[in-house]
This record gives sequence, C-alpha cells and structure tokens, in this order.
Amino acid sequence: MTGVTCEFVREQEQAVLACVHVRERIQKDASMATLGELFEPYSGVLFSRVAPATARGYRSAWRQRVQQSFGGVEIRTIRAFDVEKAFSSWTGEFSTKIDAFALLSNLFKLAMKDGQLDANPCDGADLPRRPEFDPASRALTRSEIDRLLLELPESGVYRRFVLAMLYTGCRLGEVAGLRVGDLDLVDNTIRVRRTVSPGEGGRMTVGPTKGRRTRQVPIVGPLLPLIREAMDSKGDHDYLFPGPRGGHISSKNLSRALNWHEIRDGIKTFAPEEEPLHWHDLRHTAAVLFFRFGLSAPEVQAILGHSSLAVTQLYADMRGDAARHAAKAGTAYWAAPSEGQLGGGDESAKLAADQGI
Repeated sequence: MTGVTCEFVREQEQAVLACVHVRERIQKDASMATLGELFEPYSGVLFSRVAPATARGYRSAWRQRVQQSFGGVEIRTIRAFDVEKAFSSWTGEFSTKIDAFALLSNLFKLAMKDGQLDANPCDGADLPRRPEFDPASRALTRSEIDRLLLELPESGVYRRFVLAMLYTGCRLGEVAGLRVGDLDLVDNTIRVRRTVSPGEGGRMTVGPTKGRRTRQVPIVGPLLPLIREAMDSKGDHDYLFPGPRGGHISSKNLSRALNWHEIRDGIKTFAPEEEPLHWHDLRHTAAVLFFRFGLSAPEVQAILGHSSLAVTQLYADMRGDAARHAAKAGTAYWAAPSEGQLGGGDESAKLAADQGI
C-alpha cells in the first residue's frame, strides 16, 4: 500500500477504536453519551469520506453552532423539536445554518450505526423554507462581460484563469486542478477530474470534484488560444493554470492579485441586501449562456455536473421567457380592434365576474 493509503487506514482504525472505547465506557458506567463525547470518534469517520473543504466547514459548524447547542446533551435525549429550536437560535447566513444541520444529521446517522440511537432526530425536524435563490440573476450580461475583460490584465496567468472559469463554467478549484493531459484538442473538450481546495490548516489539497464524478466541458473559440498559451512547455501531468510561482491559484490569492474587491463593483452591482460579485458568479454566467447557445437542460446539466436537472433548470429563465412571450402576445391582443368585453359584450363580462375570473 502507498503511504497515503496506509495513513488513511490508520485513521480509520483509530476512529473505529475510539468509537469502541466510548461505547465500552458508556456500557460500564450505565450512563448515556453526550454528543460532545461522540464527536471526536464520529468526526474521524465522517471527515475521512468528505472533501477537505467540507470537513473544514463541518469543524467550523461544530465550534460555532452545534457544540454550543448539543455538545453537553445526552444524545438519546435529543428530539426533533430540540433541533428546530437550535436551528432558529443559530446566527449567520441560511447556508451556514444548513451546514450545521447537515453535520448534526450525519453525526446522528453514525450514532444509529453505532447503536446509540434508534432514529435520526433531524429526519423529523421542520426547518424554515430556504429563501428563494435565483442564480441566473447573478450572471453577467454581455456588456458586463466586456467590462470584466477590460478590468483583467491584458495577458498572463490570471487572465487565463478567470476566462477559463467564464467560458467553461468550472468552479474555481476545478480550474486550478486541470492538467494538460485533461485536454482533448481534437474534440475541443476538457475532462474535469479533480478540484483543489484549502484543507485542514489552510493547506491546498487536491481531491475529487464536488459530485465525485468526472465530466467534460467545452473549449469554445475564445478560450482555445488561451489554452495553447497555458500549454506552452508543459507536459501532460503539469497543471494547466498554475500561479506565477507554480503553486495553485486560490480565491484569496486570485482576488489579491487582481485587486478584485476594488474592481468588482465596476463590473456588476447588486441590491444592498445581496452579496457583491463573486468568482462563483462566473459559473452562473456560463450556465445562462449555455442555454442561450441553444443547449438542452440535460446537456447543460452534464457540462456543469449538477446533481439534479431541477438545479440546472434554475438557469433556463423559463419565467423570463414566459413573461416576454406574454408581453408580446398581450401587446398584440390589446392593439387589435375591440369586440366588446371578453369578446362578447356585457353578458360575457358578467359571466366572467360570476366565475371569479
């Protein structure tokens, strides 16, 4: 076995032994374990099978929310209503509260496997409805894309990196993880196999994509010369878009290098209650553009790697298309000569009112 594999096996063995020791102590003392007592052994198992960025988010969720609510609570006494009360008391964005809820649910699932629980309290919890998010509204228009192009350096690694996100719809970490060998310049496609993200301690680590699946994205015309520039003097196993010193580009060093926080409002602005322009909005832009190119929803889903077609269809702008169609049809209708109310005079209007139309 490789060193990485051996280390992974040792971590799994240690996590299992920790679970056994906790269970033996509980059985000996005839007492119930608290969630805090179970967190370390359970988190060892849980964090070994999620992406480093997810594990980092879960640790933050534990420290800032879950531990405060349930760390000292005996796990068998936690009910669905307790989860609902905790969720309502947690501060922060809705998405961060959902992360804490996901951590809590995963811990309960492990507790069930460990014989500590018969059911997952999170399954019965009714959470507030997620505020509706319109990702298409985050997309850049053509004129905003032009402003982005003007704000970027005229050439160089950072310009290539940003435009790779825009033209492919890849996440930032996925662009950072691309290698020369992932390119197919015959079919003009790129195979997306991995992502780069900050792990424990902030060190950049390479792992599978968010969906843990390989997918292919297009190389459109404007991107091809940038890719050829990036390939220069590189072998198949070299990273395609490294930083100027050869390391991985992250959102932080990309923003710092391009003075992003100073220039982004000159590209696109949002309402005061909304977040400013993010790098991830380039992915939203690509999704909207794919539909405008005439691609079907399943094709866009395959390119973006969405887990469900419902997520992809958020970018299809069906509401906008329906409204624009209604505007044209309604204008034509009202411009036509009148034939009486509802086309039938007073009697038709009276019948419509009776029916609540």
